[in-house]
Amino acid sequence: MAADVSLADLRDDACRRAPNPPGAGQLIEDIGRERLAAYYIYSALWAGLIGDDLAPARWPPELAEPMQRLGLTRLAPGTGRGLDAWLTPDERATRRSQDRQVRFARFLVDLINTGAFGPLCGEADYVRLAEPGDGVDLNLELIKDQRVVRTCPVRDHWELVAQHLAGAPLRLSVGEAGGRRFEGTLTRQLKEHGIAEVVSRGTTLAVGIHPLGAAVGLGTRLVRTRLRAGHDQADALGRLGRGLAALRDQADRELDDLRARRPT
Repeated sequence: MAADVSLADLRDDACRRAPNPPGAGQLIEDIGRERLAAYYIYSALWAGLIGDDLAPARWPPELAEPMQRLGLTRLAPGTGRGLDAWLTPDERATRRSQDRQVRFARFLVDLINTGAFGPLCGEADYVRLAEPGDGVDLNLELIKDQRVVRTCPVRDHWELVAQHLAGAPLRLSVGEAGGRRFEGTLTRQLKEHGIAEVVSRGTTLAVGIHPLGAAVGLGTRLVRTRLRAGHDQADALGRLGRGLAALRDQADRELDDLRARRPT
């Protein structure tokens, strides 16, 4: 009873503090936007577009334009500590390393060659990191038939890396993914995982589908599906528990009968 009273008090206090809380769909979208904004800043810093000063006034146009277009500017972390809150321990260590641009280049090469961004342009066989020259930015070399057919700056790919790290499906829309078929696949997957996985996938949808608002309803339906599945699982566990209790009672009775029949 005490626990119920405490929860009720907590609920009432939360209602007083936030009388009009956002819906689940809005929360999913906001969290997704914050995550994407953080990884846009991280990848731009990692690739060498910006320095350690994260202030928007110091952003170059290639970072400022997509941040503004996607509505991420106000959500972007403005301090190193704020950025670290979104990063893994390995990413925090990389952010502080002296050779972080080289690490970014190697990571990018691995992503491209493993097909994370789709097929290579010009039907190239693979990419490799060009030998850096004095005062020259790092470049990728596209290799076809054992010869270099094109080069491009490593730093030009910062946004693709940011989307990858944020968990956003690249160039994905509901229509391209097959609409209801795509949603049905995710729904089946979500029934096999906990609520944390639902929120994670909902966040991915919220940041990966453009326009972002299109993901809100889909993400909310997925969360509701998981909640319904949770209720179903709870009911099944309840039935199992009642069945086990009946078996235990039957076993106790049989044990008592055996004890009564045993000669003293």
